[in-house]
Amino acid sequence: MKAYVNDTEVRTYYGAKVKSVVLAYCRANNLSLKLDGVEVRDAYGNLIGLDGSLRANSRLYVKF
Repeated sequence: MKAYVNDTEVRTYYGAKVKSVVLAYCRANNLSLKLDGVEVRDAYGNLIGLDGSLRANSRLYVKF
């Protein structure tokens, strides 16, 4: 499955949670893997939790 984090494509497994996709994005971009205080929003600007589920081609925007 692919999802987009900050307009960057991230490939992950089907059924992945928001946290898994954000961590994959961090690993690919050599960012810190600590997610304390991270704000994640969907394409419509809604705040979503790290335990939320995703669909294919979801778009997430993360503030570190």
